[in-house]
Amino acid sequence: MGNFAVNRQMWLDAQAYDGKKRDLGKETLKGVLDGEILVHNHCYRADEMALVMDMAKEMGYKVTAFHHAVEAYKIGDLLRENDVCSAIWADWYGFKMEAYDGILENAAFLRQAGACVVIHSDDANGIQRLNQEAAKAQAAGRRLGIDIPDAEVVGWFTYNAAKAMGIAEMTGSLEPGKMADVVLWNGDPLSVYSRPEKVWIDGALMFDAMDRKRRPVSDFELGQPGEGDVK
Repeated sequence: MGNFAVNRQMWLDAQAYDGKKRDLGKETLKGVLDGEILVHNHCYRADEMALVMDMAKEMGYKVTAFHHAVEAYKIGDLLRENDVCSAIWADWYGFKMEAYDGILENAAFLRQAGACVVIHSDDANGIQRLNQEAAKAQAAGRRLGIDIPDAEVVGWFTYNAAKAMGIAEMTGSLEPGKMADVVLWNGDPLSVYSRPEKVWIDGALMFDAMDRKRRPVSDFELGQPGEGDVK
């Protein structure tokens, strides 16, 4: 209750801000109220997310995404109705009190409710393998009897992520006129056995597994003779 009392007063102050005496905090919040800044709200519990959405309606702003959102599956209908994405982990939960009700089927239940799913990671290694994280969430749903097409699961870390960031018109899917950032895999992109074969950034080929000149050298390869150098 204390948190929401402080938050509501903060938004009321932002509504009254006229900019005559500059206040950077209120200026930022005014940008949210004017629709110029998207809100990505860190929140774990379903009751808190529901209250934040109520507060957003009261104050005249919109939450674009809740991050972590381990209890999002409990309010999938509310998230769908308010067009709020849930940027969630595939299987992190139970590491503190707010995360005790997290479940592996979070993404699957959200999808079943018609809500927006984004798979994310707070981990430096996990963020490099969001395709595999999404596959884990897909598998959890399949075990429950919720079958989700591969193309839709890929959207959890491509299109839906772009939507949550407000840049879906520019990137996130393969469509004419969008930024040409593309990864070509040598197999199913949701399989742990697949490897990226080619990567284009802005339409330029930046990585090619078959071309040593377009492959970054890892620490393990430093100092080793290149192909054709061995006598």
